[in-house]
Amino acid sequence: MSPPGPDGGIDISAGRGPLGLDTPRLIVQVKSGGQIGSPVVSQLQGVMSTYDADQGLLVAWGGLTKQARDMPRHQHLRVRVWEATDVVDAVLGNYDRLPDETQTHLALKRIWVLSSA
Repeated sequence: MSPPGPDGGIDISAGRGPLGLDTPRLIVQVKSGGQIGSPVVSQLQGVMSTYDADQGLLVAWGGLTKQARDMPRHQHLRVRVWEATDVVDAVLGNYDRLPDETQTHLALKRIWVLSSA
């Protein structure tokens, strides 16, 4: 994870192997605030090329513009975009498999609710 300040377009980098250097190599860029435009998607693709990353993930908490949403479609095997609901779904779907330390930081509690079905 990158320290506070300019990160050169990389918030998280990861890879396989004991040092995280083996393929597949992944670069993650996280953007918060309003909708993200196509220049951010282009920036991620450029950073992936510069660092020879196999895959990229753009986390766009505020969503994407239509133009930005259309850009990664032709690179669906290399670039993914997660919006806020995708992140929440991934966390909830994998919460039980997360390390204890991560679960402690998230501090979620399972509750049971009656269904109308």
